[in-house]
Amino acid sequence: MISRRGLLLASLGAGCARPAEVTIASFRTAMNDLPHQTAGRIPFEPWTLEGKVVLVTFVATWCFPCLTELVVLSRLQRDHAEAGFCNVMVGMDLEGRAVLDPFAEGYKLDYPLLVADDRVRAGETVFGRIRELPTRFLFARSGEVVLGYTGVSTYEELERAVASELSKH
Repeated sequence: MISRRGLLLASLGAGCARPAEVTIASFRTAMNDLPHQTAGRIPFEPWTLEGKVVLVTFVATWCFPCLTELVVLSRLQRDHAEAGFCNVMVGMDLEGRAVLDPFAEGYKLDYPLLVADDRVRAGETVFGRIRELPTRFLFARSGEVVLGYTGVSTYEELERAVASELSKH
């Protein structure tokens, strides 16, 4: 379930952001429900993410709004990784690693890029059916989903939400 903070952040977006509703029982379940095959050079080790603030973003290489957010996501990773933040990106492309490997290398992603399988694309995970791209979910250190929305965002909007969660111990 999305929090009021998520609804507020979504309403502050660039006119494209909309709340994404989901109920996720536990962080561990959510991370284990994601595909574990990766593209690029960064492995996905879900057990290392417990206790961190994690932003899971569903994207596709053909999605222009997704591409515009790469700068935002990379900057968040660079600015907040040492404080306990991590991006996890899920590539929804039907071609899988054939397009996601060159994508990850070309953009020099410094966080995991997971390769969605048929199960993820069919909505058979705790994240449900991903109907719009990009779609993102922010997990607090506690594992609770504190934000879920679709659409374009600015660095300032996401940074405010991430910094707020990182400040909580």
